[in-house]
Amino acid sequence: MNTVKRLAKNMGAMLLAQVAEPACSFILVIFIARSLGVSGLGKFSIALSLFFIFETISSLGFAHLVTREVARDKSKAGKYLINASFVGFFFSVLMVGAMGLTSYLLNYSADIALAIYILSFALIPATLALICQSICRALEKLEFVALPLIIGSSFKVLVGIYILFRGFGLIELMAAILVSQFLILLMSLYFVLRCIGRPVYSIDLKFCKWIIRATPVFALIFILNTMRWNVDILMLSKLTGATDVGFYSAAHKLMKVGRMLLTGYAMAFQPVIFRLFKESSEKFIIACRESIKYLFIAILPIAVGTTLLSDKLILFFYKSEFLASANVLRILIWILVLSGANIVLAYTLIATDNQRVNLYGNFMLLFSNVALNLLLIPKFGFLGAGIASFISSCVFLIFQYSFVSKNLFKISFVEIGAKPVIAAALMAIIILVFRQINLFLLIFVSALAYALFLFPLKTFSQTDIQLFRRLWEKEKGLAILQSQGPIGHNPSKK
Repeated sequence: MNTVKRLAKNMGAMLLAQVAEPACSFILVIFIARSLGVSGLGKFSIALSLFFIFETISSLGFAHLVTREVARDKSKAGKYLINASFVGFFFSVLMVGAMGLTSYLLNYSADIALAIYILSFALIPATLALICQSICRALEKLEFVALPLIIGSSFKVLVGIYILFRGFGLIELMAAILVSQFLILLMSLYFVLRCIGRPVYSIDLKFCKWIIRATPVFALIFILNTMRWNVDILMLSKLTGATDVGFYSAAHKLMKVGRMLLTGYAMAFQPVIFRLFKESSEKFIIACRESIKYLFIAILPIAVGTTLLSDKLILFFYKSEFLASANVLRILIWILVLSGANIVLAYTLIATDNQRVNLYGNFMLLFSNVALNLLLIPKFGFLGAGIASFISSCVFLIFQYSFVSKNLFKISFVEIGAKPVIAAALMAIIILVFRQINLFLLIFVSALAYALFLFPLKTFSQTDIQLFRRLWEKEKGLAILQSQGPIGHNPSKK
């Protein structure tokens, strides 16, 4: 299967998973909001945010190392599965204790603390499942990543809704999430063994040490990135309380639904870009540039539409009690526009063995986010957290873009963004004129108008058209699809 078609197939599989998983989680959040109120949603979000941080710490980021190395040499898949799982199990057990201790030190209320203690045990299956999934991603079998996530998420939401209808609350929800993580692990293990066969079940301690030594940069990158996405909620929980967390989380969960497109593409893009860098710098550069362009075109109308319709969206999905979340949603949704470029640039740096640059950028991102939160949350509450998150994302994009443009290849955001911005502005006029019609009819009409506006503006070049055609053709080489003019400095091969 050719590179472009493989990328499209894998993106489709991951997009299905990333649609199903956030959709299921979002459905559960809606029922939590309606059953437990603003404060109940806030408590749920506090426990999950702490879990996400410690999940990343327990895996040490070596899942991403495994994906890169197995993508380069698929014969090592079995060795990485056994030894990375051994390391992952050891660290996840440590993090179970560390997560419980953190909850104690933060002095949360009894119900939040108990929820965190129960959820901490989900770190073990979550970490091991992540390693299995990283190997399937490296082998570009992303349907085997998608299926466990879809089934596990569906189980979680169905059991969660049943629990809420039966009158139970936060603690029982955490138990359901714990069981869903074990279900995802069992299915992920089945699929990875189906891909690689039965591995040699022997632990190579020297190899385990190498994995640990090779992962500090990866670990710090993904720990910092995960903290960046969750520190707002934890800081709000201590500076203002669970109610503000509830308002912020309502908007944040809606923004995460939009993020599913980015996550699905990133999962498919990761092994492809690692392989292309090794095979051809020309193909590598084309894939990076075109990815930034396509993601911007796809995300921009979502940001514009959400900004104009945020109050209607909040009222539709939640109750009027959550209407205050509309203002922060107008801010958070624009992080998606920045994140499309940030994700591609981050994987570009990792693929070219410049992960330390991405690490420094993540330090800047987290530091600026925490500093701005400390400054803005006391004055503006959850709205200040949204502003802090957006500004720190801008800082991160400027830092990564500066390095890539100077050392790897040139990117013109003006060229990429000018025509989609015009199309989005015309779409915005349609939304404002027809704002009073049915919400979903308005979304459909405005999305269709945006797509139609792109073509007379000649947004898609001949290169883009050829790329679309190549989805259905056998590969003849992406190098012939270079845009006119120099493509910039090629990254040197390893």
